[in-house]
Amino acid sequence: MDKKKKTLFIVLGIVEVAILIFSLVISIIVSSTIKPDKTSNLNANGQFIGTLQNSPVLFFCAILLPVLIIFLGDGAYLIVYASKKQMAIGDAEKQTIEDEAKRQAREEVLKEMKAEQSAQKEQTEKPSEIKPEEPKK
Repeated sequence: MDKKKKTLFIVLGIVEVAILIFSLVISIIVSSTIKPDKTSNLNANGQFIGTLQNSPVLFFCAILLPVLIIFLGDGAYLIVYASKKQMAIGDAEKQTIEDEAKRQAREEVLKEMKAEQSAQKEQTEKPSEIKPEEPKK
């Protein structure tokens, strides 16, 4: 991994952690200070927290959706990275595996051919052991 890519991953990780911590803190504040009345939410908790408490759709879009997107993105990256790592067999390793497979296939074919030849020799060398019957008197 080159230096630019490594730096990009570190910066992206820091941004993700910051978003997750921010979302966690805000969601705890919103859920712990909620009041039944909309105007008291705005007066007691301020404009930002009060608005998030009064509007569940806005809370979902501003707090929960980014967290879900981060988790799905990280999961997709993990799957792609794992499949790339699995397919990253080098050319030398592939060639070695192919050579070994060819050698084993040749050995099996030679064994079969020798077995067939020895079976044919045995059949041609052995005369038939069945003797003609002599007529009875």
